[in-house]
Amino acid sequence: MQTAHIAQEEYQPLADYDACAQHERWTRQQLEDYQAHALHVCRSYAYAHSPFYQKFHHGLLDRPLHELPVLNKATVMEHFDELVTDREVRLSDLRRYLAGDQTKLFLDRYRVTVTSGSTGQPGVFLNNRVEGAAAANTFMRGQIWGGITAQSRVAAVTSPLPAHVTAQFPVLVVDGQKVPYLQLSTTVTPKALVEHLNEFQPDVLIAYPSIASVLTDELRQGRLHISLKVIFCGGETLPEEMRRRIEEAWGVRIFNMYGATESAPVAGECSAHMGLHLFEDFTIVENVDENNQPVPPGEVGAKILLTVLYRRTQPLIRYEVADMVRVSPHGPCPCGRPFTLLESILGRTGEGLSFQTITGKEEAVSTLQFETVFDALPISAWQIAQEADGLHVFLRGAQEELKTEQVHQALREFFARRELVIPPIAIHRTADLTRNATGKTPALLKHKAP
Repeated sequence: MQTAHIAQEEYQPLADYDACAQHERWTRQQLEDYQAHALHVCRSYAYAHSPFYQKFHHGLLDRPLHELPVLNKATVMEHFDELVTDREVRLSDLRRYLAGDQTKLFLDRYRVTVTSGSTGQPGVFLNNRVEGAAAANTFMRGQIWGGITAQSRVAAVTSPLPAHVTAQFPVLVVDGQKVPYLQLSTTVTPKALVEHLNEFQPDVLIAYPSIASVLTDELRQGRLHISLKVIFCGGETLPEEMRRRIEEAWGVRIFNMYGATESAPVAGECSAHMGLHLFEDFTIVENVDENNQPVPPGEVGAKILLTVLYRRTQPLIRYEVADMVRVSPHGPCPCGRPFTLLESILGRTGEGLSFQTITGKEEAVSTLQFETVFDALPISAWQIAQEADGLHVFLRGAQEELKTEQVHQALREFFARRELVIPPIAIHRTADLTRNATGKTPALLKHKAP
């Protein structure tokens, strides 16, 4: 592969929303031809400017993508200064920047985002102006699909951390006009959220599913007085039962979006709601098993590998994200767009609680498995904390007719069916659930002593 200098202009089309919109009318072959060219440009730039990739892909410069080694977050952070293509960027300087005033750009040219660190140490990622514009267009694509117009009034409830990707939602510009926009933090109390929203009167809501669920409760209690035309959710898994409850209460459809700090949104729903379209002109997504082998459509993978086609400052080629997804085995979406559909997003590998079987082994139970218990209960949301003294189950919005013994019995049967030792279980009714630093509400909390 050629390692000549690749100018920024060669990836600027992704920073132009009108150009990106044209991609939606491509044939599948046109999309694949574009991907091949964009990947070539991405790799060429990395090989010319990143000492890390020169070593990491040594002897593989002409090999196809699926033969390249997999990159993980720990490796990115360990070799940060060698991986970035700007020799002025140093991780030590970035850490000082993140500890101080983040209202200005790092080195006057980079916007910085940080992962939550839920799977280990936080990851730090950079976008220059062009990369930032490309990432913004992935947000814009999903929102345009949902029907946002210049006349919309948008309210977003985002992470309180300034370096978290949700806190850096781009200013929406539709038909040359800035869309009225209110940004609130997940740390704001439900009462204060209601007050702000009642005053602003949005017709579009962007929020984590757990926040949308809280606001649905407020609507049903008669305290929230807004009329929405569309709800965008992302950042957490969206259980079908929660989706149904929210959509029925508001009388609108949810447009689910899926992404990562490292790449911004990588998939979003269109109005057909047949799954989430992968934004394959921005990012190549490989759905693989534990051994990084491709998983066929219709089967759940152990993780995905992202190759972000517009990244130049900090190239990410076959970057591992431990999300379990299933690619749709069905044909193209009726909307006619050429993008592959994700059928479902099932959560993150390793996000389960460990229990002892009756034969003395250890077995993990995932969020999705617990949902089979809680989806049948008259509650708004749930959370389980595994402590040294057993399980503490927190129920939000539990209706009065739900008896504590019903929940106990449902969980005992759940464990018995799986031949697991039934742990001590305490049921708590609560007005709110525990959130992590980014404002998300994990369904499962591991506090158990080792």
